[in-house]
Amino acid sequence: MGGEAKGRKAIAGGLQVTVPDKKKVAMLFQPTVLRCHFSTSSHQPAVVQWKFKSYCQDRMGESLGMSSPRAQSLSKRNLEWDPYLDCLDNADLQIGKLMWGDSGLYYCIITTPDDLEGKNEDSVELLVLGK
Repeated sequence: MGGEAKGRKAIAGGLQVTVPDKKKVAMLFQPTVLRCHFSTSSHQPAVVQWKFKSYCQDRMGESLGMSSPRAQSLSKRNLEWDPYLDCLDNADLQIGKLMWGDSGLYYCIITTPDDLEGKNEDSVELLVLGK
């Protein structure tokens, strides 16, 4: 297939996802917001996903057969993008009360149906400190 660019407008950079704070330190039991901005030339609604990678598995919980509840609660919190809730370039994740297990890497991933070029994810490192 020759270089057919039909149906594709000139895209300046395509999708760009940026996390302004690469590293964030927050206090235990406090709320925090992990910021994520994106710009896209797509006119379709973007889907915002956050993935979480913890630093170490809780071996005790593993041996008791309780997988870390935080991993599921974060996927339940996955935010569907809603134009009425937020302006276009914002995909912040709000965490109401930080727990020990919340330290780790958070990936902000943006998916749009028709903007396939560019950088679609960025990550922020969260460190939860006790008093």
